[in-house]
Order: sequence, then structure tokens, then C-alpha cells
Amino acid sequence: MKNKLFIYLHSHLPFSLNKGRWPFGEEWLFEISLSTYLPLLNIFFELKNEGIDFHLNIGLTPVLMDQLKSQYFKEKFLEYIEIKEKNGLIDYERYKNDSKIKLTLDHYMKELSELKNLFIKINYDIVDAFKKFQDEGYIEIGTSAITHAYLPLLKYDYSRELQIKNGVIVYKKYINKNPNIIWLPECAYKPGIEKILKEAKIKFFILNYHSLVEESEEIFRYGKGEVKFDLKNRFSTLFLYQTDIGPYVLLRNPETSEKVWSRDYGYPGDGDYREFHKKSENSGFQYWRITDKNVSLGDKDYYDYKKAIEKTRIHAIDFNNNLEKIFSDFNKNYNLDGLIVAAYDTELFGHWWYEGVRFIKELLILSNKSSVYKTTTTENLIEQVSIKKGKFVESSWGLGGFHYTWYNSETIWMWDKIHEVEDKFMKLSKNIDENKLKALLKEKFLLESSDFPFLVTTSTAKDYAINRFNEHYDKFKMLLKDKISPGEINRDDFVFNNIHLRRYFDARIKKRSSIRKMGNNSNRKKFKTR
Repeated sequence: MKNKLFIYLHSHLPFSLNKGRWPFGEEWLFEISLSTYLPLLNIFFELKNEGIDFHLNIGLTPVLMDQLKSQYFKEKFLEYIEIKEKNGLIDYERYKNDSKIKLTLDHYMKELSELKNLFIKINYDIVDAFKKFQDEGYIEIGTSAITHAYLPLLKYDYSRELQIKNGVIVYKKYINKNPNIIWLPECAYKPGIEKILKEAKIKFFILNYHSLVEESEEIFRYGKGEVKFDLKNRFSTLFLYQTDIGPYVLLRNPETSEKVWSRDYGYPGDGDYREFHKKSENSGFQYWRITDKNVSLGDKDYYDYKKAIEKTRIHAIDFNNNLEKIFSDFNKNYNLDGLIVAAYDTELFGHWWYEGVRFIKELLILSNKSSVYKTTTTENLIEQVSIKKGKFVESSWGLGGFHYTWYNSETIWMWDKIHEVEDKFMKLSKNIDENKLKALLKEKFLLESSDFPFLVTTSTAKDYAINRFNEHYDKFKMLLKDKISPGEINRDDFVFNNIHLRRYFDARIKKRSSIRKMGNNSNRKKFKTR
């Protein structure tokens, strides 16, 4: 059998450079780059040097990619690392009589030095470093909507088209090829989006497992049909699905999702792993372990890095065994090659789950040795796995499987403003000044970021999100009335300044404008959450 494991890590952070520092703002990007992106690159170098033939897919949203490529980021991020090093030295003095904390601090200071040297080694360019691994055939880089807009709730198909196709423009600018796969922001799907994907020459996209509402009985292998049979629900996610007009859907596998996502039942909640929420007041370093989820922060035990790393090996073995069992059950029952899609937010690994990056390395080593399955990218995927026709319902990976996380009583006003801006953009003259058009597009895109309603709903950074949202709404209106210049916009919101954003203005605008407005969602079908 030639079963395939498709690992997809979705990387995204909203535009935050020069938009506040701490606790909300550009330090989000610095912290994630230090705890997740550089450690991932580090294990890729290690695996390559160890001769491991690994394959993994990593999505970089266009807005994240452009920030990582900016000179501002490169300079400020290096300063951030150096500040962390200085704070570590202060911690040595503060905890000089605590041998257990000092042991963990020794590890952190060594790690900081290694990651700083890695950043210098890759010429301060995280995106280009990932690109080189793609060029060498180890990974595949996916794209997303340009600012991670929650696509189903935009008023017009035209707005969805602008988000997706301008995202492709950014991808091609930095990766020098067309993307094969897209992560729809928040796994949020609305029937018809696949038409835009086909126009953008994107072949694959990922959906949550509950989005599948109808599947054909006939199974296809590349170039031929096979026997019909009734498929058990458990195995529905082990197929690649072709939509009516062409692009293929990969369905997230629920069993592998819970193993990694769930704090109650998944690996990240293990008591030996590092506690995220308890930090040193001076440095922000975490010297304590989870201990038990019911233990208060004040009663957390000391963290033991070596013991935690041993747990990543144990958990990787368990995950690998579970994968092989799912594949074997599928093979025995149906004599077909299976596909498991293990898709997560990249930032879970390293940032939230400190040891998660090491877990990925251990899993990739085990996958390389497995006789049951191999890791893969989209290259030749159509020829490698079993395919069915499928129909999919409007959905997301949010609470209840629908739109509530982004559309609720606290965020309705945001969607009113987004739709207002969409309407105004539709009415722009064909002859508008190009610089003004680009600035309007930029502010429209930034306004549409799914992060703002998410942060309001979760109260994670509610005031910050509201202020940022209103900032971009006000700038769009001021630009329309020439109360602010495109140059001022580009100095303040310096994302995409080197990108030729496109309006795609042609006869389709009138056609797109006839698409019905998103109705009240309160009576829509709700889906059972995982």
C-alpha cells in the first residue's frame, strides 16, 4: 500500500508591525518567529543533515509573508532577540540560588544563541529559507487570502476574488511560482469559492471534516474507476475529493486533530510539558511545567526540559501507531490507498506547545521508517490516492462548525462596516488614480482581517482589535475624501508597499455585484463541534 500522510501547518499573524508592541502588537510576530518559525527551520536543517527524507506542507499567509520580508521586521526582530538575551542575564542574578531554574535558563540562553545564529545564517530571511526547502523538494508552501479575511461573510464574490487573487500575487512575488494549495482562512467555506480557486489556478484546498455532506459511491484511482461500496463515516476523510468544477478538497482527519489540539485529551496537556501561562516577571521565560491541569499557577512544579523531550518521543510513537492503525484498518476493509490530513495552526507548535516542534521532528523520523505510509505534498497527489466526488456545505472550523466565532452580537457592527466599504469600493471610478486605488485596496484588505472579530469574540485583545478595525475603516473613508494621502497610508501601513495589488476591474464587477448579500445567520444550520 502507498498510504499518504499530509501534514499541513497553517501560519498566520495579522499586520502588526509598528502597531503597538506589548502586550498587543508587533511582539506577537517577534515571539512567534522566535518560538515557532525559526525552530521549525532548525529541525528541517537537522533532518536534512541526518539524511531523513521528510515531506511537510506549510502555509504562509500573504500578510505574514510580506511582514517577514520587510526590513523593519529584520532589524526589530534581531533587537528583540538581544533584549531577550539581556533579560536572561538579569534572571541569572534573580534566581542565582535556584539551581532548577538556572538549569532551564541555561537551556534557554543556549537556544537563544543558536536561533539568533540561524537567523543570521539564513540572511535574516525566514520566507526565503522556507522557499529553499521547497525548492529542494522537502516542503510545499501554501497560500491563503491576502489578509486572512473570513470569506463566506464578505458581501460579494468579487471581494472574495480580490482577497484570493491578490494573495496569489504576493505568493508569486516571493516564491516565484503559482501556489498549488490554499488554506481558506479559518477553514471557512462557502459554495462557489472553488470557482475563484480554479480561475487562480489553485488545485487544492482543505476543509474541516464536517463540511462533507454528500459523497459519490464510485471510487476513482488515477485514470480509472473502481468498485462501488458503502463507505463507513470513519473513513470518509481518507479520500481526496474532487469538486464539480475541478479543485480538490482534503478533509482534516478528526482522530489526529484531537490528539494534538485537545488540552484535555491531547498531548500538549501532559503534565511534564512546559506551562505556557506562568512566566518570569522580568524575562517572560517559563520555568514551570503544567504539572496538572487542575493545579493553580502558584503550585506548578519546576520544568525539566530533558524529561519533556522524552515525552515528545513517546507521543510521536503513539501518534505514529495510531496513524498506522487507521491506515491498516482502511486497507484491510477496502484494499485502497488512504490519505490522512493532519492540519493545524503552525503557532501551536513551539509557541503554545513548546515541545511541539520536537514532536514534529520525531514524527517525521518515524514516518520515514514506516512501511505503512509516507509523508507527502500535493505533488503527484492525484496519482497517489483514492478519489471521490464530494459536495460541501457552508462551514468553518470555529465553534459549532459555522460562523458564530466571527459573526455574533458583539461583531455584527463590524460586518456592517465591512459591507459598507465593499459597497463603496464597487462604485469607484475606472479612472481613479492608481496610487489612491492601491491605498484603498490595502485599507479594505486590512479591515477584512478575520483576526479582528475573532479577538473581539474571544476577548483576547478586544480593545486593541476594535481600535485597529476602526483605524482601517476611518482611513478608507478619509482616502475617499482625500483627507489623507496614499503616501501617508504607505508610511503608516507599510505592508504590501512592494506588491502590485490588482483591482481585477472588468465586466465581472457588475456580475459580482448582483450576488446576494449574506443573510441573517441565526437560522442557519448549526454543526456539532468536535
